[in-house]
Amino acid sequence: MTQTQKQAPYGGLVTNRLAGRVATVTGGASGIGLATVRRLAHEGATVVIADVCDPAQGEQIADEVGGLFLPTDVTDEQQVAALFATAQERFGAVDIASTMWASHRRRTAPS
Repeated sequence: MTQTQKQAPYGGLVTNRLAGRVATVTGGASGIGLATVRRLAHEGATVVIADVCDPAQGEQIADEVGGLFLPTDVTDEQQVAALFATAQERFGAVDIASTMWASHRRRTAPS
């Protein structure tokens, strides 16, 4: 193993191939989105986590991976625009955009 490589907690090799990159992950506070956040961070990316979760949960995940949490409802175009504007303002660019959100709105059948 070279000096720039290290062992990831889940047993995968980390190569830092995303060092210096900025990634946004919508739905990044749980499930596949959270796994994506962790993997991107382990590969060296700075991760901006966007979710509608409890802000304390989002902040905890951001602290875990050294990223940033931004409460974002992806069904609101203005919030999504603010997500990318904030990420670009804070980190200079967005290199990776991953959308891992799901709509949990209850739909009613037409009468």
